[in-house]
Amino acid sequence: MVKSIYNKRYFAFVLMFLFLLPLIFINRQISSDWGGDFAMYINEAMNIAHFQSIDDTHYIYNENAPMLGPGIYPAGFPLMLAPICFLFGNNISVFIIYMSLLLIITALVIYVFFKDFFSAPVAAILTLTIAYNPWMLSFKNEVLADIPFTLFFILTLVFYLKKAPAWLTGIVMGFAILVKTAGFVLPVGFVLYYFYNLVKRKRYPGLVFTAIYALIFVFVINTVLKMPLGLGLYSGNFDFSSLKHNILINISLYIEIYQSFFYRVLHDWKFIMLVTRSAMLTFLIIGIINVKKDLIYFIFVAYVFLLLVYPYHSSGFRFLLPVMPLLLLFALYGFKSIKWRYKVDKRLIVIFAALVLLGQYFPETVKLIEKRVEILPGPQQKSSKEAFDFIKKNTVDGDVILFTKPRVLALYTGRNAVCNEISDSSKKLEELLKNKNVKYILTNSDLSNKAAERFLKQNGDKVDLIWQNTKFKFYRINQP
Repeated sequence: MVKSIYNKRYFAFVLMFLFLLPLIFINRQISSDWGGDFAMYINEAMNIAHFQSIDDTHYIYNENAPMLGPGIYPAGFPLMLAPICFLFGNNISVFIIYMSLLLIITALVIYVFFKDFFSAPVAAILTLTIAYNPWMLSFKNEVLADIPFTLFFILTLVFYLKKAPAWLTGIVMGFAILVKTAGFVLPVGFVLYYFYNLVKRKRYPGLVFTAIYALIFVFVINTVLKMPLGLGLYSGNFDFSSLKHNILINISLYIEIYQSFFYRVLHDWKFIMLVTRSAMLTFLIIGIINVKKDLIYFIFVAYVFLLLVYPYHSSGFRFLLPVMPLLLLFALYGFKSIKWRYKVDKRLIVIFAALVLLGQYFPETVKLIEKRVEILPGPQQKSSKEAFDFIKKNTVDGDVILFTKPRVLALYTGRNAVCNEISDSSKKLEELLKNKNVKYILTNSDLSNKAAERFLKQNGDKVDLIWQNTKFKFYRINQP
């Protein structure tokens, strides 16, 4: 009997893996856009792979442009990329395949998570609803920390639900923190849930011990790698004087993103999308109100609080990705809490609704399957390679270059790079050039930087155009 149950579970897991396997092949690209975050992660990973100081990235942090990114990123994702860098070097095509594999593993973990609440068919369809969303099929081509963070975020919840030892759950939680600083909401959620139970005169010290193990793990790894703890990496991004404004903006933003996750272009069948969006939001609100106030709820509250106060509004859905399984869980709770007069199994309705969602993905999925592999405007373009090659041959270590995408330039040239705030005045830009000892300015016709363009136009006598191609112009600043 036991062997039969084991085989059944093993078969279901293997079947789920086979359903997810096409994720590797659908919309697989071989290049990246200009981005910036990906370059920082790869740069740090290359340093780890070659046993160099992880912070030797040649990216010069500009305190007046903190939203571009911190001076160094958490070590978790670079640690995951380091073996790939060691074996294949800076190969974006291999990185993209690796991200697809991570998406498959993440989806399997989400499936295990859902299995704690629903039957295997419901868990499987809910997982496929997330994994095969057209946004996900495009996002897997980005070498970013959000998919691996979601993996360890949900894996922490799975380990807790499976009653794994506190130290083991703590290590998984700690790695989530190492991947993204937002992972600190996990120990916060554990501690909040501990005090919630304490008020109800229930003691669960394992919750606190798990959080402590996680923080110790983070401290040890960061100490070995000589990294900051992580709490201060993004402190420069917060502007508490605009807290109310940011919260109101983010409430609207993330409600719209959640609804848009289920929005698909259906033309004549648009009414299905309208019903889907309204229903998913309604059930979610009901579910959040009625759901049991357990650990998952408190972690969700902590994460949403962070999203609402964080003043960055251009992340798209990727900041919402780690809690998307929780949002679906709460939405289903909301649906189940509605009294149903008809003698129809609600599980069948859930499966039918999920299949309708998957069906809405079909037209876009077909387009992504048929999409040609192309070189995106970015560092893999011929013009970019020409520019990087010229810079490497005609500048020396220690030279500082101003460019709109400094982290990309630093990765592909090994030269120090900095960026101004796009809204900088001419005076402020001149101060930056002086303070950071900038010797060169690189421009790209596809990347607008009005402050730099204005400076070049107004100071033609102070700069020399020493090289250009179809996209780039490289200027040397004449020293006074």
